[in-house]
Amino acid sequence: MQKQDKVFNVINADSACPLILTCEHASAAIPAGYAGLGLSEQMLDTHIARDKGCGKLTEVLAQKLGCTAFLAGYSRLFIDVNRREEEAELIVDESDKILIPGNQNISPSERQYRIENYHRPYYQAIMAKIQKLQEQGIVPQIFSVHSFTPQLRGGTFRPWHAGILYVKENAFADKLLQGLQKEPALKVAANVPYDMRQYNTGVAAVCGEDIGLENAVIEIRDTEFDNLTAGIEKWSRLLYNILN
Repeated sequence: MQKQDKVFNVINADSACPLILTCEHASAAIPAGYAGLGLSEQMLDTHIARDKGCGKLTEVLAQKLGCTAFLAGYSRLFIDVNRREEEAELIVDESDKILIPGNQNISPSERQYRIENYHRPYYQAIMAKIQKLQEQGIVPQIFSVHSFTPQLRGGTFRPWHAGILYVKENAFADKLLQGLQKEPALKVAANVPYDMRQYNTGVAAVCGEDIGLENAVIEIRDTEFDNLTAGIEKWSRLLYNILN
């Protein structure tokens, strides 16, 4: 299982680039003392625990673009930092029909402990970076990097290579969508496989939409990272060419 000892990692913390990258599901790690939430290492290496390829893709993009990136340090199963604090799905007891033993009947105090120590610090750090850029007269843009499994258990097949998600249309999201739709080999659409207009949650919504900053989420089909090296090269090139 992936080891981790930081609530989040930051790349290029002092960059003055307006683009801020975030990766909420970069890691499958579970904090020490939680026995992997009762899940096997094999299960923690699946889509229910992390977004395949996205941590490395975010790191590579941040280095190529010279922008700041925030990567969450622990699994979405421990606490999902791509949810608002008050949401039921912040800590799930089941994911894609798999029971999460360590999340069954957690107490309100345990829920609050995870919020205060693992969820809230991530948002505070991103908001502090936004404020720092704004104080320099720079208008930030928020771009969250995610991947999705082609088919959930009992669900329909998701045919897209990628989706660009947003709550409200904005120039930044439109630039990404149009740029990727120019690639003839890719099937790309807006607000798939999830509709941000319906869910209105996560870092792009809270740290972007809620405070009036342009923002977007990308969801990349995780089979694109079955060959991790080739997938990172492909998507870092595609996104760099649009974002640069």
